[in-house]
Amino acid sequence: MVSWAEIDPDFGGQRILLATSMDGAPLDESGPQLVVPADHCGARYVSGVTAVRLGLVPGPEPVAGPVGAEPAGSARG
Repeated sequence: MVSWAEIDPDFGGQRILLATSMDGAPLDESGPQLVVPADHCGARYVSGVTAVRLGLVPGPEPVAGPVGAEPAGSARG
């Protein structure tokens, strides 16, 4: 899995590659590979990629504050 912050130029700015060939030759029967060149150990060099999904991941539910508390940043005036 790759997060948006990793590829966003304002944050990580990493290159993420989906390789379909190597040295001009199509990859073998293992199929396309996800490659993250900045990873030092190569743990995310994944072979046999069959699908790529882009979308939002649901975040955690907001935590309610104490009863009668005002939201952060609000001011009475």
